[in-house]
Amino acid sequence: MSTGSMPRVRTPWHVWVVAGLTLLWNGSGAVTILLAQTGRLAGISADEAAYYASQPWWFVVSTDIATLTPVAAGIALLFRSQAAVWLFAVSLVLIIVNNAYDLVAGTSRTLVNQGAFIVTITIVVIAVHQLIYAVVMKRRAVLV
Repeated sequence: MSTGSMPRVRTPWHVWVVAGLTLLWNGSGAVTILLAQTGRLAGISADEAAYYASQPWWFVVSTDIATLTPVAAGIALLFRSQAAVWLFAVSLVLIIVNNAYDLVAGTSRTLVNQGAFIVTITIVVIAVHQLIYAVVMKRRAVLV
């Protein structure tokens, strides 16, 4: 009766809600970062524009991967793919590494702006919860 693979479970309603919210949250974040990096974000302060303009190329690439992988993870959730787990994991690791580098280098926006600190903490907390959610869905055989 068993073929060695886990039986496919019916998709719970919350997968669609989480996937949609994930795409909205991470998609808007990715667009914001990409616009800021290219100098096209409206209403950006001169010091913040200088911050983005002075980033090393590898940091820009790492940040872009960190912001685009959770968008791909949201799409993976829609398709009930286990790839969502590692995509969320890659994003979380890069978020932590990028922020640690930025703090050590003394260039982090969180050092000069309380709002940036709150946003950064919020991003990390949401990224952790997205990864936990994907792991739980994988364990429940919702993601295949």
